[in-house]
Amino acid sequence: MRKRPETPADPEDAGGFNDRGNRYSRNGVYDQAISDYTRAIELDDSFAEAYFNRGVSKYELGLYEDAIVDLTQAISLNPEDDNYYGRRSLAYLFNDQPDLAAIDQDMCDEIRNS
Repeated sequence: MRKRPETPADPEDAGGFNDRGNRYSRNGVYDQAISDYTRAIELDDSFAEAYFNRGVSKYELGLYEDAIVDLTQAISLNPEDDNYYGRRSLAYLFNDQPDLAAIDQDMCDEIRNS
């Protein structure tokens, strides 16, 4: 009889929680991903990618207003990442805010083309 693999230890830093959150997110386990991204943010509140990833997971759950809050924080920490604007544009669209979606899409395109 094969032994069951041991449960991996919790990550020790923000990057580890972000990485594990990404694994959960890829498998559609968004609630657990959000929990790990939140832990990463608690450990490093300037971790733009963790805000972005948490926003994406919230978006996937249909929590558009919450997603917009996280994506806005990611943008404020790293305003040069076109992906952040692109994803927030989608969240705005699904949150019935087409004017804001268009502004973000324009910004995304501008960054990509610069």
